[in-house]
Amino acid sequence: MTNPLLSGWSKTNKLPPYDAIDDSHFEQAVDTAMNTQNSVVEAICGEVSSPTFKNTVSPFLNSGNKITEILSIFYNLCATDSNKARDKIKTKIAPKIAAHFSKIYQNLNLFKRINDIWESKTKIKLSSQEERVITLLRRDFMRSGVALQKEKKLRFQKIQEELALLGTHFSQNILKDEKSWFLSLSPEEVSDLPNFLLLDMKKIALERNEEGYCLNLTESLIIPFLKFSSSRVLRKKVLEAWKTRGLMHDNSNNKKIMSQTIQLRTELSNILGFKTYSEYRLETEMAKKPEVVKNLLLSIWEATSKKVTSEAQDLTKLLHNEGFNGSLEPWDWRYYAEKKRAAKYNFSEEDIKGFFQLDKLLDGIFYAVNRLFKLDCKITSIKGYHPDCKVIEITRDGIDLGLFIGDYFSRAGKRSGAWCSTLRNQKKINDVRVSPIVLNVCNFTKPQPGSPCLLSYDEAKTLFHEFGHALHQLLSNVDFEMISGTNVPRDFVELPSQWFEHWLDSNEVMGQFAISVKDGTSIPKELMNKLSAAKSFNSGFDTMEYLASALVDIEIHSDASCKDPLEKQREVLKKIKLHNAIFPRHQVEHFSHIFSGSGYASAYYSYIWSEMMDEDAFLAFEETGDLFDEKLAKSFEGNILAKGGSDEPEKLYKSFRGKLPTIEALIKSRNLEKFV
Repeated sequence: MTNPLLSGWSKTNKLPPYDAIDDSHFEQAVDTAMNTQNSVVEAICGEVSSPTFKNTVSPFLNSGNKITEILSIFYNLCATDSNKARDKIKTKIAPKIAAHFSKIYQNLNLFKRINDIWESKTKIKLSSQEERVITLLRRDFMRSGVALQKEKKLRFQKIQEELALLGTHFSQNILKDEKSWFLSLSPEEVSDLPNFLLLDMKKIALERNEEGYCLNLTESLIIPFLKFSSSRVLRKKVLEAWKTRGLMHDNSNNKKIMSQTIQLRTELSNILGFKTYSEYRLETEMAKKPEVVKNLLLSIWEATSKKVTSEAQDLTKLLHNEGFNGSLEPWDWRYYAEKKRAAKYNFSEEDIKGFFQLDKLLDGIFYAVNRLFKLDCKITSIKGYHPDCKVIEITRDGIDLGLFIGDYFSRAGKRSGAWCSTLRNQKKINDVRVSPIVLNVCNFTKPQPGSPCLLSYDEAKTLFHEFGHALHQLLSNVDFEMISGTNVPRDFVELPSQWFEHWLDSNEVMGQFAISVKDGTSIPKELMNKLSAAKSFNSGFDTMEYLASALVDIEIHSDASCKDPLEKQREVLKKIKLHNAIFPRHQVEHFSHIFSGSGYASAYYSYIWSEMMDEDAFLAFEETGDLFDEKLAKSFEGNILAKGGSDEPEKLYKSFRGKLPTIEALIKSRNLEKFV
């Protein structure tokens, strides 16, 4: 029987044949794809003619296409619909894949051919993109240990395998904890909660065959519960569960995994001649050095700390006014901040949520990208990998640009958070553009049948943020997959996503697409103004919890002697004097950004680094007086979105803006000016 994963589905503008795919197909498909790539690599190394881009680089780049396709399908299913079979397969193939690519990137004969091309790149006729690819490719080989002696090569390879397995176990442990915890509550215990939250909790209870109301560890439930529950006892219980994911049970404890991961990353870096993992990792980023990152984060910390002190004083007064003595605690902050915000700006989250319907906001996104980039977005009847998926065709002037899949609802087996990924990346074959297939995955609470999905303002921001990543993929227009879309330095990748968030707040989008669920009327101008005025409310808290995680990340990976990330976290937080009523946004035990793989390891700072650029880039649109300025939008697409990683990010940004950004716009957006 033919394995559907090895069929030619990717040559068409269609999704993978999910109906025909069984979990049992993945391991065989991966093995076949690896063998195929090995054969291609062997043929390249056996080539007797002098190395050229055509006979060496092109076939090598194409040799991994099938593996990429298969793993894109598999890892997406693992993240969105985990089960025991997939967990078992993932555990089995993760080290196998790591060993496979490690062996290829340590192939000295292959490297010699690539290096020969790189050394002669000024003499031979290469396009700018070909020169960029050969430079990055050579760097990847060097950073993968190709120049190491045999024993160090073998150790490097072993470390890669071990890290792949540890990252898999880390994410599986978090999911175990999230699946195992729930809190059953009586009607009396939830009587003070807003209606939208009660409906969601009732739905969870029915799914679990429980009486009353149930809370699980879905962020879209946890955060509003902490905002609205008047019970300090319950808020504490919920927050403690939320922050200890990854440490709840002996069989899902991430402490040992974190320690092993950090030590292995340090060893790997040392083998390549770097003192720390941060030095190794940041070599390829815009920041370049850990000191630059630390200086940026600490330059904001002092002002943030002053603002947090001011915010905490106000909230403590509210706490004491309600008869509670003592200090403000972490489980108090969101509750009293919401009270203060509601009183100051005279609107509730429920007021806002009644206007933020998922489907209407998606229409707002499609409107915005049509105005900015002339994109047409059409919802199709194509079936995705899950019934919840919306599949949307993206075209411009009748030309296919790609497929977009929106998978927006929380469900059992889906990891928490929100992200953008691809099933197929943009590239060109024989000068013909291959369109991407892009996914946005979120964890909004699924509504009852026939009812609209209502979002909080933060969730609406997330919706726009992830579509900004999707734009980076959909509008990519380069020759090689290696430099397409979001294949850019980590501290550049958040620019398009954070930049696009601004359009939610535009009069055109919010005024037309924030529609009342009760009577279909548009959001009142007065309420829009209140929402705008409240945007920077509680910004001290928001900034501090983020900076705390970013500083912990960079310090853990900058300390070659670190063996216990939990202890290092305590040390860092004590040193920076984190406010006693604030936790880091991500405790290390569930810090998936840095431990479920290396994506944001030593790079969680990227969000605020990119924020410097996104605030500056958005300012360019504001300066025109038209947020949909056609000329400027064309420049942003042509210099940023379309270019992917085809040049250094500094050059790409300067080509759009004429200069590099400074921290001033970021300070202003977070309302920290008077504390600097």
